[in-house]
Amino acid sequence: MKILTVATKEEGYYSTLRRTAVENGFTLKTLGQGKPWKGLAWKIDLYLEELKRYEKRELVICADGYDVVVIGCATEVKTKFLKTGHPLMFSGQRYFPNQKWIQKIADQLMSNSKTNNIGNLNAHLDYSRPCMGLLIGYADNVTKLFEQLQEIERKKNIGNDQILLNIYYLNHPDQIKVDSTCQIFQNLWRTRGGVYGKITTKDENCEVDVFSPIHKSEKRIRNKKYKTLPCFLHGPFNLDMGLLLNEMDIDAPKLSMSKGIQYWKYSIMYYVKRAIRFFVG
Repeated sequence: MKILTVATKEEGYYSTLRRTAVENGFTLKTLGQGKPWKGLAWKIDLYLEELKRYEKRELVICADGYDVVVIGCATEVKTKFLKTGHPLMFSGQRYFPNQKWIQKIADQLMSNSKTNNIGNLNAHLDYSRPCMGLLIGYADNVTKLFEQLQEIERKKNIGNDQILLNIYYLNHPDQIKVDSTCQIFQNLWRTRGGVYGKITTKDENCEVDVFSPIHKSEKRIRNKKYKTLPCFLHGPFNLDMGLLLNEMDIDAPKLSMSKGIQYWKYSIMYYVKRAIRFFVG
């Protein structure tokens, strides 16, 4: 099974994604290597260019290049996906779980809608928001969806793949299946602060624990609420997963502090500027 990712250069957890993908029986196809970065919406163009070369029923995964680690084998992923009966499924994410007012603003800003929320604001462990950072589906279905996102981008000039997905999801909720119980994908939220948010199971509010299945020597991540064993970890919002990966006995590079500052400057400024235009302009 192929994993498609976009990475113009090696940084973050890209080397860990590449190694763990191979170890778990996947073929990693990296798009955009050596090219100048052209923005988040550009990722959709790269994915579409690659996907059109595949057979319609070929099963593919699209994963962010700098903050994803594979922790389950390709056979397990395929089995779990086929059981859903859906042709396309996105990982489910949560954010700002203890700050509903920020969550509400973020939902509106990241969906281009001042009246709708993407997820449930009253649920603490709610993974109902689809995340572009991890998805699985048949090449034909992924292609058709990405073409729809591309069309929205042409009309609205959003420049952000996650916002494009959210716009589509609010208008076509039945077209997208979300892995809301973390069967295949686990998006993580920080348990500690800093320039890089950090996560460790030693913190009481951590949403996962490290689990060793019976008669198996390897360690797995288990979602505490649903008792599921996801096969992919995603640390969005520049999350430092080093402590958690160490608990899993997975070697990973230390994240550069300068990269963290650079990320927050880009991320904060992007959304601040967008918020001013969206809520004030």
